[in-house]
Amino acid sequence: MAKAQGKKTAGKARKRLIKKVVARPSRPKGAAKRVAKKAAPAPKRAAAKPPKPAARETLNARKAPAPVQKHAKPAPPPPARPTPRPVEKKRSRRSRPRVQSSGPPSATWFVQGEKPRSSSFIPAPPRAEAPSLVAAPPASSDRLVATHELTEFAVRTVPVRVDVEAGGGRVFLAANPEEVTLAVGEGIEWDFRYVGGADVVVDELVIEFEKPSPFTQSTFRSRRPGTARPHRQLSGPVHKNAAGKRVRYSIRAISPFKTEMAAAMPWITVTV
Repeated sequence: MAKAQGKKTAGKARKRLIKKVVARPSRPKGAAKRVAKKAAPAPKRAAAKPPKPAARETLNARKAPAPVQKHAKPAPPPPARPTPRPVEKKRSRRSRPRVQSSGPPSATWFVQGEKPRSSSFIPAPPRAEAPSLVAAPPASSDRLVATHELTEFAVRTVPVRVDVEAGGGRVFLAANPEEVTLAVGEGIEWDFRYVGGADVVVDELVIEFEKPSPFTQSTFRSRRPGTARPHRQLSGPVHKNAAGKRVRYSIRAISPFKTEMAAAMPWITVTV
């Protein structure tokens, strides 16, 4: 009985639904979507898990080393062709320019008449000449002895130093020693020394003996030779006539204006 009642109720419900569908107007699309939503959702498919043994096999295949292929032996290279020996080339001489001299060698600073010099040209002093252009004496010239040095009678000289000193606007003369003893045939060598700039003031030194003079001449004039040069004067040998005599002579300093600036009076004694 219960089954029959259930069927009747189900049939009535179906008829009601059909009537409602016929009577209702057509719903818009949104309604269809809502009906579709109300429908039961389809069962989700479970993601198929990959089989584990297959994955392990692929990992093992990756880790396993690749089989080494044995290379075949390379073919031997062909025999090398014999290279020909290089021909030895002789070194050729470089051509040297020929220089023709136009005359004797001359320095560039020599004044030449052919080429005019500029007004600003200043020639070098003569000491700048090349030594090869200046005639030099032979190397043994300092050891040569003249004939008159061997034949002439040698004179023994006694030195007398004469100091010519300038100071306070005046000039002083001092002979050292003041008295000299000579034998017959001996002479005097006067050595003049300039002190305090006297060589600028004094131009000449004059030595005078009273007549008759014990030497060959009674007056000796000795000019100043120049700066940084020795100033000496020789008297020559004493005569035999002056033996046993004591003679006084004078040394005078003369200026460039020929005036006397100073005087000294030394002595000479001639022994027999």
